Amino acid sequence: MKDVTICVTSCGEIAESKCLESIESFLDQGVVLQRVTNVFPQIKALNQMLQQCNTQWLICLDADIILNNIAFRRIEIAIAEDGVNPKVHSILFSLWDTLTEKNILALKVLRMSIMKQFPFIESATPDVEHFKRLTDAGYICVDRHLSEGVIGNHVIQGPRFCYNKYRDVYQTLRSHGFEWDSGAFMGGETIVEKSRKHFDFFFYKLMLTDNKDYLYCIAGMIDGLTAPIEHKSKSLEKKKFRIKSKNAIDEYFLWYQKQQSHSFF
Repeated sequence: MKDVTICVTSCGEIAESKCLESIESFLDQGVVLQRVTNVFPQIKALNQMLQQCNTQWLICLDADIILNNIAFRRIEIAIAEDGVNPKVHSILFSLWDTLTEKNILALKVLRMSIMKQFPFIESATPDVEHFKRLTDAGYICVDRHLSEGVIGNHVIQGPRFCYNKYRDVYQTLRSHGFEWDSGAFMGGETIVEKSRKHFDFFFYKLMLTDNKDYLYCIAGMIDGLTAPIEHKSKSLEKKKFRIKSKNAIDEYFLWYQKQQSHSFF
């Protein structure tokens, strides 16, 4: 597969070694490997990824994504078929999120001749604003492959990543005001309902597995729900958590009961 770069963005993900193993077949076929490592916040890492790429197509790969053994062939076919249209800016593939046990968006394959004209802008989850700007400019995102089965696993592990993931999910929901990806949630219409669906799932899995990652998901969710809205991309720099994991369940119910009393009156 010629004229393709795969960029692995990393900052200490537990799955990083398996991520790199999963792309060895790409490199054997001449795909260029680039790295963005320990660059914060997210907006800076995203734009560095675009700036350093010198090929026509870029496969964006966070280090917590482990591609399956047919990913290379699927991407190769998609570029050959969908890339014929010069208005296509991205090709999407679904991933299996091992934490929530759901299909999610998405592995992205980007056309660089378009992307370099549209750098990412600082906002909560910059992908959301970026997609709207590209659509408004008349460019097309190919999503037909999302229904063809997952292309790999998204493996979020560890307190730092679980906490910041769900802090970002709820900061983004509050910032943009709409559900940009149904796969990011477990159901519900309002932010209170969505949070309760998440809480019930994480609490059940915590009781079932004793995996403390689920407790950090709850703690991060509470942070995202209660911290001032920053309208900024997430940063995975190591820092103290605002919500302590040992207090997460109590903190959630205090917040939830307050929301219920407000809606009653």
